[in-house]
Amino acid sequence: MAKHDLEAIKADYRADLLSNRAMSTKHGCSEASIRKWALKFGWQKDLSGKVKQATKAKLTKAVAETTPKAKEREPNTPLSDEEIVEEASNAAVDVITSHRLRAAEYQDIVKKYGAELRNQLTKGKLTVQAPNGDPIEIDIPLEYVGKCLNSATQSLERLIKIERQAYSLDDQQDSSYEDDLEALSEGL
Repeated sequence: MAKHDLEAIKADYRADLLSNRAMSTKHGCSEASIRKWALKFGWQKDLSGKVKQATKAKLTKAVAETTPKAKEREPNTPLSDEEIVEEASNAAVDVITSHRLRAAEYQDIVKKYGAELRNQLTKGKLTVQAPNGDPIEIDIPLEYVGKCLNSATQSLERLIKIERQAYSLDDQQDSSYEDDLEALSEGL
């Protein structure tokens, strides 16, 4: 039987930042083992509220501040509640910060794409390459452009949703993430 760092698994379980699947990948054990240990040892996902509070507090700090990295520890060394909350909230801040950076990059791409589309609309024609290699002008295929923009938007939304689910960052009472996405969509 493989020797697992039960204290690290317990800390991740209590922080409720990762799904059981993500924890099993991180720690090299099965999801069933995690559920079994949680039941056997009475682990509770009791620090998730504190992790979310600490994450929000860190996100409201100045953007220039960097999140401190987790300190090295020996395997199977117990972590205090404060250490669990600190490490888990740092990980959540990293994910949210990454999403914000990607959203800003995507917004910049969409603005450039929109400016190019406006130029083409003003011109009324689009130059494309014919099968023989010659450039030809055609009417702007707005349906195709709309489908491309829609596809790009859906791809970004899916990526963020997948990552947020893996880190259990959303809850029903917390609308700040939805507010961020709404603000992003207003800028498009």
